[in-house]
Amino acid sequence: MLLKTIIADVRSNVDHTRRSGLGYWARVFGKLLFTPTVQVVVMFRISTALYKFPPTRPFAFILRSMAVVWGGTELHPAAKIGPGLCLIHSQKVLIADGVTIGKDARISHGVSIGGDTGRGAAGIVGFPVLGDGVTIALDSIVLGPVTIGDGAVISAQSLVVRDVPAGAVVAGSPARVVRMAEPAEALEPSKETE
Repeated sequence: MLLKTIIADVRSNVDHTRRSGLGYWARVFGKLLFTPTVQVVVMFRISTALYKFPPTRPFAFILRSMAVVWGGTELHPAAKIGPGLCLIHSQKVLIADGVTIGKDARISHGVSIGGDTGRGAAGIVGFPVLGDGVTIALDSIVLGPVTIGDGAVISAQSLVVRDVPAGAVVAGSPARVVRMAEPAEALEPSKETE
């Protein structure tokens, strides 16, 4: 299961229109070997596996710290992220521990996704839940107990503090629906996640 998820993550970083032949697999392994964004995601997957068992949790946090130093990304090992995660650039990406993200998410640099301690009941923190195929553009913030529907697009520098319907394109601070997206015919889900 872990290996299939890692393969889906790596494949999501390679052009999906050329998914056959030796050249494709050379690009996949090249991304794995030489791209910090892919390496950070692989470190996250391994740290998530280590986090499940209390005796190995310290190693999970060591890997998380290595990802912060190596790629400038902090993905908490307790975050639940589906296969096919693609970080466009890994710098300044923060995903908190209670966040749930579906499969085939695309996240740009500077994105923060986390809970909001100020809006919930005393001592209760609500975390975002993102559907499948969500795209979050650079320097956006998704904060608090919000639900982002499947195929939603969050524009650059948006602050999302309210639910976003499936297929919506949102922009602004606070984010508002600017249009409903066309069906994602060009987006092909990662083969391991179908």
